[in-house]
Amino acid sequence: MNTYGERLDAALAAQIKVELAEREMEQRALASALGIESATLSRYMNLKRSMPMHTFVKVAETFGISPYELMKRAEARIAAEGPMEERLA
Repeated sequence: MNTYGERLDAALAAQIKVELAEREMEQRALASALGIESATLSRYMNLKRSMPMHTFVKVAETFGISPYELMKRAEARIAAEGPMEERLA
């Protein structure tokens, strides 16, 4: 992953998986709550497509947290990886 956007997509997918596990919720149930096909959510989670902002907001609402909090948790994952320059060296 070379760009911040790609890193953020990956971090969001990872954090959503954590949120699902904490709630003992299946990806299929999240897709249903979002009103999208399971295959569509799978494409977002497997980094085949970027998640639209309105879907991201619905995900956070479904988890009962603010979009800010979900983003903050995802960005904490990026920070834990260290600067991209160090990982590319």
